[in-house]
Amino acid sequence: MDPDHELVAPIYQQIGKIIRRRIESGELRPGQPIPSEQALVEEFGVARETVRRAVAWLRDQGIVHTVPQRGSFVTVDGAAVDPPVWSTGDEAPAYLRIATLVKKRIDAGLLKPGRPIPSEKQLCQEFEVSRVTARKAVEYLRDLGLVHTVPRRGSYVAPRHDKTD
Repeated sequence: MDPDHELVAPIYQQIGKIIRRRIESGELRPGQPIPSEQALVEEFGVARETVRRAVAWLRDQGIVHTVPQRGSFVTVDGAAVDPPVWSTGDEAPAYLRIATLVKKRIDAGLLKPGRPIPSEKQLCQEFEVSRVTARKAVEYLRDLGLVHTVPRRGSYVAPRHDKTD
């Protein structure tokens, strides 16, 4: 369904309502990403700013949440929940597969808090990827708060935060 340029409602709200109907119908399920900005721009033939306003409108209603550098996702029962990235398969980008395996090593206690994770060079060799891909995997882990990087020293497993407050 295309937005109607003759209607009184702003185009961004019309697009937001179309996406909301897709969510309500089950076409887009909780935790799933909504289409990318570029995909929505192409689908609706509107400017990127119009799409951004539509996503912001949905976010303001609690229908979607945005994860930096990952996209916008359907909320789960009104709560922002990260999508299940740790169950990635071979179809996932290489950096995400690397991040998944490093996280599993952290969870298993093979990589301990305060200790270094494999260097970019080691990740490149182990996974046969470029340095850019290895760097993106580490950046992703850093964005999730699982590791921290000390310039010219390397990346380390972040300290665990006990929730005993």
